[in-house]
Amino acid sequence: MERKKVAMDWGYMAYLEEGRGRPLVFVHGAGNRAQVWEGVMEELRGGFRVIALDLPGHGASSCKLEETIEGYASRVEEFLDALELQEVVLVGHSMGGAVAIKTVPRSTRISGVVLVGTGVTLSVNPRILSGLKEDFRGTVAAMARWCFSKDVHPPLVEKAGEMMLQAGRDVLYRDMYACSVYSGKEDLGGIAVPALVICGEKDVMTPVALSRELVKSIKDARLTVVEGRGHMVHMEAPGAVALAIRAFLS
Repeated sequence: MERKKVAMDWGYMAYLEEGRGRPLVFVHGAGNRAQVWEGVMEELRGGFRVIALDLPGHGASSCKLEETIEGYASRVEEFLDALELQEVVLVGHSMGGAVAIKTVPRSTRISGVVLVGTGVTLSVNPRILSGLKEDFRGTVAAMARWCFSKDVHPPLVEKAGEMMLQAGRDVLYRDMYACSVYSGKEDLGGIAVPALVICGEKDVMTPVALSRELVKSIKDARLTVVEGRGHMVHMEAPGAVALAIRAFLS
């Protein structure tokens, strides 16, 4: 994957890019970065232009602390404009899915959306928020375990935890707080493009019921449940996620 960056009026947004064709733009979740999508991108780069961005303050992007999902949505919209992308399929996971829900009705550059492990609301246990302040490393370790199915390969859990530690306490806390106060209820009616909703069967962070609610609320939406996988379904089963996306776009 080629690492690139684009200048904004507040700094740089970094991203990974490979392939040619219709652009798929991937938005990561809370405390993550672009690399979380690498497995899915490798599966799809043969037929699409795959782009995974680092949200502001994450990965290699400049630090611009956002406190709301709406703020992140504005930065994603600016990113699409800066790259002058058209016919974009926006793919978002968890917090990134919430960002996508907010972005799609606002942008004419988007022609499809894939929502992975997300919901119309994203409840956060208050103990996670307090834990991030009082015991950052311990809380991150617990969050990383909860993000995966019980039989996952341990290095994946370690990789996810390391990404959150790298993001740092301030960024991860702001992300989780933004999720806790987010609601996409007023936005779903404005999603006029085809939508694919993907969820891991064993997701305890954003259970399948949230995905079913999205499918009922979006005019043209379909659901794919990946058997036996957890919240980080795109890391646990990148091939299954890529296959679902490819079928959706065929």
